[in-house]
Amino acid sequence: MTARTTRAGSARTRATRATRARATRARANRASRLTSLAASAAIFGLALSGCSALHIRTAERDSGPLRVAVQENAGEVPSPGPTDGGIPEGMSRSSFNLGAECPVTVSFAVGSDWMQNSTTETFHVLSRGNTISDSDVIIVNCSQAFDDSPQAVVDSQKKYAFSEQGSMVKAERTGTMDAGSYWTYQGVLGPTEIFAINQKSTVMYGARLGYRTNGRLVDIGIEMRALETDTAAAEDFKKMLPTVEVDGSGLETPTFK
Repeated sequence: MTARTTRAGSARTRATRATRARATRARANRASRLTSLAASAAIFGLALSGCSALHIRTAERDSGPLRVAVQENAGEVPSPGPTDGGIPEGMSRSSFNLGAECPVTVSFAVGSDWMQNSTTETFHVLSRGNTISDSDVIIVNCSQAFDDSPQAVVDSQKKYAFSEQGSMVKAERTGTMDAGSYWTYQGVLGPTEIFAINQKSTVMYGARLGYRTNGRLVDIGIEMRALETDTAAAEDFKKMLPTVEVDGSGLETPTFK
């Protein structure tokens, strides 16, 4: 009787510890998302303020993005890649090192009319436009992830993205690479979304990655935004997103609508 009681007590103790561990991971994930959201919002405001704007440094490359194994959604085919060595005409490749805490380099094609604003190592903001209220914005960021795997990072981000009224994903694609998993997308942010420009419907093209680097799991985001009425900006984003590379590896993109 005493042995059975001891075993039962041990089982309850293990179950309690497992429950506490899951709760701790869940709290860490929520804290990570809230921290990332708050930091993004702060830097987004900085970008629109036009403070400390500098022309971005770019470097041409002769080869296009390296394609990797992907798992596409039903009915989708890859978007045609850019021509002329992978870089669309009138653009050049710009690289962003995400710092010691996130030793990853993200690069993609941009035009010379984009400006880089003051940022932190893990947050880079580009803006373009004549007024604060309607500037196009690109944010590249990286933060530590507390999920169990790269795919779990992607699944978590997909769950919370485009969640407000009027928001939708118009096209998307998921894939894997040696160091992780990713999600590329085209969507619309409704006016109540925190990152909707000037509280108006906003197009957003981007990528989200769960990525392992130096033994650490990180969450990498590339987001390109413009007012939905700015069709020229949307066309630029359709050219730019297929050129995104993470540590030299490219991402497959969906068929844009």
